[in-house]
Amino acid sequence: MGKPPRGRSVVIVFLALTSGQMLLMSAQARHPQSGESWLRVWSVTAAAPILSSVHALFSRMERLWESYARVGAIEQENRALREEVAELRREVARLREEAREAERLRRLLDLQQALPVRTLAARVIGRDMSVWFQSLIVNRGQRDGVRSGAAVITPEGLVGRVIEVGPTVARVQLITDERSGVGAAIGVLEETRAVGVVVGSNEALCRMRYVPGSEPVREGEMVYTTGQDGIYPRGLPIGRVVAVRRGSAMVSHDILIEPAARLSRLEEVLILLERPPEVRWPTS
Repeated sequence: MGKPPRGRSVVIVFLALTSGQMLLMSAQARHPQSGESWLRVWSVTAAAPILSSVHALFSRMERLWESYARVGAIEQENRALREEVAELRREVARLREEAREAERLRRLLDLQQALPVRTLAARVIGRDMSVWFQSLIVNRGQRDGVRSGAAVITPEGLVGRVIEVGPTVARVQLITDERSGVGAAIGVLEETRAVGVVVGSNEALCRMRYVPGSEPVREGEMVYTTGQDGIYPRGLPIGRVVAVRRGSAMVSHDILIEPAARLSRLEEVLILLERPPEVRWPTS
């Protein structure tokens, strides 16, 4: 390649010198209002858009970081609140259960004081609700004066009878067990009419048999023990009539009885240590 023309070189050198002189003059010249050099003013003016963009970017990043930090703090606070709510719910459930237990024990004590016979409170510690046998295990036995055949009740009504006794525990046969049988009568105690036998069916309901089809029986009537079976005293509530399949003069009624005691939810019971001929059940 050939050398550039001499005239062009002179022009370039002239422009360079002129630019340098202008820069020097700008650096020395001052802005009439701010007193800053023109060079600084021009450089700041030229860089202002870039600086503004950088500042905006860093401001946005700072806000994002603060938001992230706040989200983390809020999430941690929410986690702590959820744990506190769960603990409070457990505490409320515990207090409710204690209140229910206190109410059950109060009613059991009221019944114990109202009955004219000696009774013993017992706690249910096991249950057998199979299709073959329905029974409970209670934490009272021979050492507490429990005997085989003793009636077991709750404030609602009859539960069953003791069939096995150990030193410290006893097994209670429920009236819903198919091997159970209770002499029973329908109606208020002073006006008992239909007499029969309540037997279990290994289900939630019992059946009342041998009630003559000519006897009037209505749903909702109460059924009480008659004392004629030699096991239970007269006057204990057994349950309520929930359905009747009418019989005739030659065929007895088929009656379904719902037990008065909530047999599937028993926690505490009373065991009768005596067998009087009759028990006057307290009215609520």
